[in-house]
Amino acid sequence: MFNCDDFLVHQPYPSVEITECNTYYATLISGAFAGPGSETTAITQYTAHNFFTFVQPQITEAYQCIISVELLHLNLLGNLIRDLGLPPKFLTYETHQYWNGSYPVYAYELRPILLADIEGEHAAIAHYTRLIQQIAQPQIQDLFRRIILDEQKHVEILEYFLGNR
Repeated sequence: MFNCDDFLVHQPYPSVEITECNTYYATLISGAFAGPGSETTAITQYTAHNFFTFVQPQITEAYQCIISVELLHLNLLGNLIRDLGLPPKFLTYETHQYWNGSYPVYAYELRPILLADIEGEHAAIAHYTRLIQQIAQPQIQDLFRRIILDEQKHVEILEYFLGNR
């Protein structure tokens, strides 16, 4: 049995004090909240894949834990978007494209599932890295660096399962 604590890094998430609205930053962050490679997409993709991991119960349980960590990230981003002055919606404010079910990669066998989810985690890390470069607010950058640590941990776990198949 897994402890869900094993699926995140044991460091606190830095608090972010927003002293003034910045809808430009909120717009940038909305892609990580509900764009194609977003936390919303990750939660949905892991949930869809979880229906097909039953052949290896430890992966099923791991996915349930990873989903809970991704949900925590989603909440952190939603609060940040709100505090920066926009309502958190399941859309990317940059393009005004609402999130949709075509964003997740749908796979039905274990190896393609793991490969798709590893790729998704790498894409999330790259997205947060770009946001760190675009947003000149150290507290927000620190939050994204902390989230990246969880995403890197997920890559390690998924690669472990891939190697032990």
